[in-house]
Parts: sequence; C-alpha cells; structure tokens
Amino acid sequence: MSRLHMPQKLWQRNIIGVIVAALALAVLVVTELEPDWSRYRQTDVPAHVVAAGQTGSFDGQTWTIGGVRHLGRVTGPRTRALPDGTVLQVVSIQRTGAPDGDLCTGMITDGRQRWQAEGSAGYGIPVSEGASDRCTGTGPVQFSFLLPQDAVPTAVDVVDLDGRIRVRLAL
Repeated sequence: MSRLHMPQKLWQRNIIGVIVAALALAVLVVTELEPDWSRYRQTDVPAHVVAAGQTGSFDGQTWTIGGVRHLGRVTGPRTRALPDGTVLQVVSIQRTGAPDGDLCTGMITDGRQRWQAEGSAGYGIPVSEGASDRCTGTGPVQFSFLLPQDAVPTAVDVVDLDGRIRVRLAL
C-alpha cells in the first residue's frame, strides 16, 4: 500500500474531531449565548452613570436628581400607613429630551440590595404635577421607595421594562 492511501492515525482523527467540536461550540456561544448574556449584564451594569449632584446627557436626553425626601409617615388621599421599621424615600428626577410614551420604572440600591419603586397601588405618594412614576410623559419622573429604616441608598436606577438599567443616578 502506498503512503498516500494509508489510513489516518487515530490521534489525527481525534485532533480533527476536537477542532470541529471547538468550532461548533464557538458558533453556539456567539449566536445563542452571547446575546442573552449581554442582555443579562445590562440588568446589572448601567448603560450610563451620573455622579451625585451632576447632570448627565446622552442619547439626546438630560438626567439629574431633582430632590430626595425621606418620609416616616404618609398622609393624604389613597395612601396607606407605612409598615413598622420602614421609611418612604421619594426621589424626583429631572429629565429633558425623553420621547413621549418612553416607559420605565425605578430601582434604588445601597450597593448590596435593590428595591423597586412603589406603584400607585402600593405605598407610593401621588406624583407631583407634570411628573410621571413610569416615564410615560416627557418631563420629570418621581419614584417612591419603601425601605427599611436603616437602609442607606447610594443610587437610583432608571430601568427599562425588560430590566435593563438605562441610567444610574448617584444620590
């Protein structure tokens, strides 16, 4: 039998098999897993960060903290008494350039834990005139957060409805 027609050795076939398997795995990671991983990372890592007391401009929008209030009790129409050991933190965010109907929600964090903004059926207070609690309008946004008394929040995240953090505003 001539050398040209000699069957491949086992180690050569194994190397070819490993190369084919590695290529198939690379294609799987790039086409299937990477987009999901990227979307997941955007729920943990903000697209933009605005330092405390600063204004951030990006994507044609401007964001800044307009005010922060700490309430030990809430009074007024359609409000409920706060549970023992909690406070309500109300954060007003000034924004310009936001398109009408651009939905979002708020999350507040102390660096270890996150709390979602209260909805109108929760412990939230009525929003200020011209503001929204879900980014439904074009102007300011107001979020109310029910927190433990000892919580020390460091930032508010404006989150898209799919969980991606659009902007983190340091407090």
